[in-house]
Amino acid sequence: MPDITIELNNVAKRYWLRRGWYVTSLRDEMERLGARLFRRQVAPREEFWALRDITFSLKRGEVLGLVGPNGAGKSTLLKILSRVTVPTSGSFVVHGRLGALIEIGAGFHPDLTGRENIALNGVILGMSRREIRSKFDRIVAFAELERFIDTPIKHYSSGMQMRLGFAVAAHTDPDVLLIDEILAVGDASFQAKCANKIAELKEQDKTIILCSHDLTNITDHCKSVLWVEGGRVRMLGETGAVLDAYLEHVTATMNAEAEHAQQQEPAAFEGLATIHEVTVLNGAEQPQTRFDRGDRIIIDITYSAAQPLPGAVFGVSVQDIQGYALGGVVTDPDSVKISAPVDRGVLRLTLDPVLFNRGAYTLNINITDPTLKRTYDLKRRASRFAVEGSWATDRETSGHVHYPHRWESLR
Repeated sequence: MPDITIELNNVAKRYWLRRGWYVTSLRDEMERLGARLFRRQVAPREEFWALRDITFSLKRGEVLGLVGPNGAGKSTLLKILSRVTVPTSGSFVVHGRLGALIEIGAGFHPDLTGRENIALNGVILGMSRREIRSKFDRIVAFAELERFIDTPIKHYSSGMQMRLGFAVAAHTDPDVLLIDEILAVGDASFQAKCANKIAELKEQDKTIILCSHDLTNITDHCKSVLWVEGGRVRMLGETGAVLDAYLEHVTATMNAEAEHAQQQEPAAFEGLATIHEVTVLNGAEQPQTRFDRGDRIIIDITYSAAQPLPGAVFGVSVQDIQGYALGGVVTDPDSVKISAPVDRGVLRLTLDPVLFNRGAYTLNINITDPTLKRTYDLKRRASRFAVEGSWATDRETSGHVHYPHRWESLR
């Protein structure tokens, strides 16, 4: 079919593990051969399948989101499509010119200047010398690297390398563009520029695969989503349906991991104050872990204290699915006090309304004395919840937090 730009049929990728490393080099294989010749013991190798039976196709102009936990096989899939590595079995076809931004510095030589690497990377991506010369000034301006273009890129920061890599990939006039989570390291201004370029490519009916842990980005740009788990396709379909299922799975997984961690974690504090349980409830005070934006979330913290702790405060902080801090709140020490020993106390925090956008979130709970710089107890990932539903995403918001707002035209 002429409209098909990407097609994979039962693609699989196997690695051999030995001593904790992937065995991919000629030197490793020579060592193994020498060991056999001299009848020395050869370290056993373990089979590891990064991908198994990946089958899907994309038509011209489609934008596919790629989601899954770390180690699920997402980057391996993108490396196969960009021909950085080859599949162990199965077949795939990519029609047209491909641009890829899947790794900082991929295709760059550290000792060459930015100018020289544009030429090198452009050739790798299929550009002619004439095309590179005609687009050179636009690439440099997009990357905002005019002052450093004749500096070896080993002196570039990771952000500068990322800007240069995206600028080259986006200006190859690709029919297919692969974008990994790498875009998250750019500053706000450059992320906006990248978003504009992606929008421009979408208008030109380019095929795009966007891999991101930021589900708002996926919702904004993608009509369909591929969820990869353990190297296999877990679900492929419409964005909303796949992300809802993915969030439910992530929340359940985090629940199990948190319970296991709490069972295994040794007591690290003195026992002067202890957090025993953290429960997430809905507005009707019933246990619940899935909410829509605008709902009420109640967080009950069950604790005990062996003695009065007059300077202690309780803190609740929120993290996203990757563990990045999104802020939090603490109690006022003048209104919430531990003024006597407590056998069983319950402190309630109400978030009303919830202002988070679609995503999975975890809670860290602590009891500290900010004056003494002393932590009495800390429970990481003590509880978790997911935000989804019809209100959780709209075209006017981005990032993790929704800011209540109103636009007015004064003229």
